[in-house]
Amino acid sequence: MKIILERNLDFKQFQNLIILIFCCVIILFGMLNSLPFSSYISIKLVLLFLIVLFFTMLFTKNGFFIKNNEFYTAVFLFGFVLKKNVLQTFMYDKLTVIKGRLSTNYNYSHDIREFRNWEPDLNVSVNSFSIIMINENDNLRKKILRLTKPEKVKTAINFIVENTNLNF
Repeated sequence: MKIILERNLDFKQFQNLIILIFCCVIILFGMLNSLPFSSYISIKLVLLFLIVLFFTMLFTKNGFFIKNNEFYTAVFLFGFVLKKNVLQTFMYDKLTVIKGRLSTNYNYSHDIREFRNWEPDLNVSVNSFSIIMINENDNLRKKILRLTKPEKVKTAINFIVENTNLNF
């Protein structure tokens, strides 16, 4: 039993990965059109491998996976489990959701005072919801997953409550 929730990458990571794929494709096409096919074949193969790897990373998603009564957080690619981490839920009693903000700011010239006024504000900020397991005394906590869409949080909590001993 599995549930696939959200994209594994945030907006800036997704955007930077698309730019990286575009650069690799342009370099590969430039090499294919300007050089004989047999020259620099290893560099061409590495570029092709990187393009495929980066392109598949665009489609990875986070979710939960249950197998043999074990509860996992997982990274999925087209419904297949790429990576899974087992969650030990026996020490915890409740679930809670903490609302926060994910913010990425790529200020590269914060140390150089003259450039600070000319640099654009590249900050991207979105709401985030961290699903956390806590015990009865509230002294033991463990973050399960961070999501950005409230409807996905509700779906994830319902899945966890139905398939584990945790209460919301």
